[in-house]
Formats: sequence, C-alpha cells, structure tokens
Amino acid sequence: MSPETVAIGRQLFEKNWSPQNPALMGKDGLGPLFNGQSCAVCHRQGGIGGAGEAEFNAKSISIESMQVSGGPINQDVIRQAIRGFHPGFIDPQAGIVNSLSLAHHGGTSAFAQSRQAFMEKIPALFSDNGGSTNAAEVRLANATPILYTATQGTYQTTIHARMFQRNTTPLFGAGLIDQVTVKQLRAVEREQSKHPEISGRLATLASGGIGKFGWRGNVRSLLDFCDQACAAEVGLETRRINQPADPMAPAYQNPTFDISDSQIRAMAAFVAALPAPTRAIPQDSDRRMLAARGEQVFSSIGCAVCHRPSLGPAQGIYSDLLLHDMGPKSYDLNPADPYIVRATPVTRMDFAIDTEAITTRTMVDDTVMGTAYYGGKYSMEPGSTGMTSRQSNSINTRTARSAIPTRSSVFVSRNEYRFAATPAPPMTLRFVNERSKSKTWQTSKTDTRLVENEVNRNNRERTASGRDTYTTENVTTSTQNIRQTRTDYTRLHLETTYFTQEWRTPPLWGVHDSAPYMHDGRAETLLEAITMHEGESKGTRDRFLNLSLEDRQAVIEFLHTLVAPPNAPQPTS
Repeated sequence: MSPETVAIGRQLFEKNWSPQNPALMGKDGLGPLFNGQSCAVCHRQGGIGGAGEAEFNAKSISIESMQVSGGPINQDVIRQAIRGFHPGFIDPQAGIVNSLSLAHHGGTSAFAQSRQAFMEKIPALFSDNGGSTNAAEVRLANATPILYTATQGTYQTTIHARMFQRNTTPLFGAGLIDQVTVKQLRAVEREQSKHPEISGRLATLASGGIGKFGWRGNVRSLLDFCDQACAAEVGLETRRINQPADPMAPAYQNPTFDISDSQIRAMAAFVAALPAPTRAIPQDSDRRMLAARGEQVFSSIGCAVCHRPSLGPAQGIYSDLLLHDMGPKSYDLNPADPYIVRATPVTRMDFAIDTEAITTRTMVDDTVMGTAYYGGKYSMEPGSTGMTSRQSNSINTRTARSAIPTRSSVFVSRNEYRFAATPAPPMTLRFVNERSKSKTWQTSKTDTRLVENEVNRNNRERTASGRDTYTTENVTTSTQNIRQTRTDYTRLHLETTYFTQEWRTPPLWGVHDSAPYMHDGRAETLLEAITMHEGESKGTRDRFLNLSLEDRQAVIEFLHTLVAPPNAPQPTS
C-alpha cells in the first residue's frame, strides 16, 4: 500500500468516532452500542496498535444451563422465559442463543439499566472503560455465577450464567501474520500430530478458509479482522458486518453502512504496516547470560513446540497460530469454530408443479451460529427438522429432506425444557447453504379426441344426412408451470474437539509490553500465565515448575527480552 493510504488508515485508527443523526447523515456513526470511540483507545500498550489493559476487556454473558417447567412447552414459552432474563438472547437471525455481548457503552436507557443489573450481580470491580480493573478482578468475575429464577403463571424458569471477558490483542507484526500460508500451518499441524502431548489444530472456518486472527483464530485475514472489529468494537456498520443491535430497540435499523470499504482497506494497510516486535538484549552481562540460558530452557522443556520462534515470514513470532485445548479452567462459552476434517458437496433438487406449493425447512447445524467476532454461539431452540407441504392438487412432487437430529444439549418433553452447554460439538455434521437458484418453464400438451354425440330429436332435421348421431373433435390444451430449485450445500464433517477450551497460541513477541496475560487478562504476570497453562500444555507447565529457581527466573528473563517495537507509532496528542 502507498504511504498515503497508510496515513489515512492511521487517521481512521485513531479517529474518535461520534454518533450521527441518521435523518441528516444517512448513517448513525458510532454505536449505538460500542466498546470504545476509537481503535487506539484499547490498542495502546507500547504504542498505537499494542495490547490493552484489563480495564478495556470486552464482556459477554453466556448461559451455562437453563430449565423451564410447569406447563406445555413450545418455542413461545421458551422465548418468553429467556426474555425475562434478557431479550438480547433472542437473535433476530439465529433465534434463541446462549451468549450476549455486553457492550461497554451506548444503547437505550433500558439497555444501560440491564447492563448495570448484570454487573451488580458480580462483586468484582469494573472500570469506567467497561472491563475489570485488573487481573485479580477478572478472576473474581470469572468465578462468580449469575443465577436467575422467575415464575410466570404456572411456569418456573431457572438460569445459570457466567460473565466472560476478552483481552485486547496486540497488532504489532500483524502484516507478517497475514502472510503466513495455510501450507505452512498444515505442516506444523502434521508435525504436532506425532507429538506425545501437543496436538494443535487448524482453525477451520465454515467458509472453507483457515483462521489466523483473534483469540479463537476465527478470523481469516487481517482485512476481515479490521472489518469485524469496526462493527463489533466501535459500532461502525460495514457492507458485510452489521453493527451490534440494541435488544431493547429491536425495530431500529441503521439506514446504511458507517464506514466504506476503502476506509477499511486503509485501516488494514496501516495495521499491516505496524512494525513487528523485537528483542531487547540486557546490557548487564549477568542478565544477558541469564536470558540466553532461559531461551535454551524455554525450548528444552517444550514451550517452543507451540510458541515456535518463527513461522514462515513471521520471524520471532513465538507462536504456531494453531488452536490448542487449554483445559477446563480456560473454557469460554463463546466457542471456537468446530474442527472441519472433511467437506463433501451435496445437491438437493426441488420441483414444484402447477398449483402445488411446497415449503421445505432444512435445519443447518446450529451448534455454532456462524463465525462471529468473539466466537460462535450455541443454539437453544427447541425445534426440530421437518418439511411442510401445502397442496392444491395431487400432482406428484419429488424433493429431498435433510435429517439432522435435535441437539443433545437441548432436552424437550411435554412439560419441561432443559438446556446445558456442552464442551464439545454435540453433532458431527454441519450443513452450509452455499447457493440456491431456481428456473421455471412451461410445458403444453394437446389432446385430441373424437366424440360421438346424439342428435336431439327436435333438431334432427338440421343434420345434412338426417342421421341420429354426429361426431365432434374435442381439443384440450393443458399447460404446466414447473419450477425447479437447485440448492448446493457443503456437508462439513466435524471432529468433536473441546472447542470451548481451545485457544489460538498467542504470539509472544512483544509480550513484555502486553500485560495482563491469557485470553481474558486474568494473569497479571508472566509467571502467573505459565502456571495457568493446562490441557495439552500441562506437561510443559509441570516441567517448568520442577525447574530450579534459577532456571525458572532465566525463562522469565528471556520472555522479558521480547518487547514492543521501539519504532511503533505513538499518539499524536
């Protein structure tokens, strides 16, 4: 990109966006829900584009379990029950979902009150910027369940929920990460498949791509990352991503997008141009030797299996960009996308003839409702797959059905509904509707039939022959209107990984200047972050803890040599 484009991108990255009057401007600008007025508000450690403190953490509320009982159960009953907890759990497109992003700022007064009500249920301290004030408060917020009970008529509702947070990721070196190829990632995945402890996997996306950005690795490219961040964090609607909707004002719609494609490309160009982090070798000889020793130990105990020193063009990244199971204490109910191990094309043909009308409802896998910025969502819908047909005649119609069972996380009986979020996808198949197109045509058929008729006695004299019968030729023309619809799907075969516990290996370059640590910022120090490693990394963590005090200090000293780039852009004011 040209220097001019990068300069424009920086201006947009630092711009303090403001709300607009849609009646005058044709767009609503900032918000209505947003986490910050600019990108630079959160991305600021070590310079513009760095990480953010815990006080800028994004928040969400996720339902772990829900039960409704006391009468006949149907979808309306479930919706009414969950609406009492918060109407934001009813997504206009996905239906009932178990996760709600709790934007820090903006929205109607009713939404602000509901946000405050959630936060008052948690005895942790939150800053004016929206996130927990520090790592200790993050841990307290994580450990506090949100309980809700209600009675509506004969129905009783019980909900167990929890708050989850996401720390701001540093963007230094993101342009190099964007250049890492899928081939290079697959090579690392194959290499780790032979490892006795570590088994990272590609962040596979329903679109067919491989993710490299975001804590869940659920964003394919740097351009996509900027596109989604504009909408999710600042409430700037793009041509592809809707801004977060205020559930207390469901009828409101932004008249148009708030940021153009050229502006998003300029912003991505600025982020791509951010320098990569570097090494700061200690001047003191003893500390320099200690850091060198720490780098050797870091590799010998297995840290470098996931935190690879280099990956393709990203030299010094200390990451493999793969997803790893980090254990149950790192779970978050905004799950990673399921692991797609195989994709099979599927074609369905529907025919409608004459006046027959057919409505086909094909349920896609709703374990994860697409790829969202913070991860997917569980569907809590009590429905099932089916097909309804409305016919006005008896013409035969051929159509296909997609038989996908009700999710194992949802139990519905006549008088009870239960939902429980599961750590792994409860299905092994997912259907993606890629495209559907129809064509119509008309066919005509002419039947000719000779019919012998009797002459009315009173009119017999009118026939030339005087006979009692005469023959007519009856011609019947029938027309058929035929509509054929072809729908091409991709059947995705899923591996049931623990996708609520999987996280992309965070690059360690610049780690000295990116505290707090872990995906939610619950670790104040690097030592705390290491001790919180579980799951696949448990063996490596234990080997670290069994080191001598000097060797543990050496590893920490080495990590502190990984600093933010000294030439990172600094705020102009």
